[in-house]
Amino acid sequence: MENIAKLLFESGALKLIPRSGWFKIGIKEPETVAEHSFRTALIAFIITKIETGSHDKAVKAAFLGLIHDLHESRTLDLHKMAKRYASIDYKEIKEEHAKILGIEEFIVAEKNLMDFVEDADKLELLIQAKEYSEQYPSAMVYVENLEFKFDSSKILADAIKNSDQRWWMDFEVHL
Repeated sequence: MENIAKLLFESGALKLIPRSGWFKIGIKEPETVAEHSFRTALIAFIITKIETGSHDKAVKAAFLGLIHDLHESRTLDLHKMAKRYASIDYKEIKEEHAKILGIEEFIVAEKNLMDFVEDADKLELLIQAKEYSEQYPSAMVYVENLEFKFDSSKILADAIKNSDQRWWMDFEVHL
């Protein structure tokens, strides 16, 4: 249990680690890795449920989405330029985390669900870029060439692009 307690404290660091790519366009207080992981997990659940019809698979994909960047508690969130110069054994970190959580077999067995998580990760990036683009139009540069594996992801991406993130204002204005 001591290792689990340590991992739980380690995971708390994700609330303090900013997504560093956003600094490159001038965002001073970007979302944290924890915030990104939460929404990625929710999206992973939704697209997996739509694509497979399986509640069980959707829950598993959501869990994988929740922990997909857990390794960044040790490495921080390195943007692409930093990764070009850094040498980090991400596989080793992920294996250590999986061992502590007792999910090594689960990770191997559910590897196919990572395709949903990858699409969810990109969709979350798209949502965040759209939210930031109101003040930082260059945020949309990060999402210009996103490619998705699943039809539901492609349809959701179009809906995100064509939606106003402040849709709830209709309730505020008309009350």
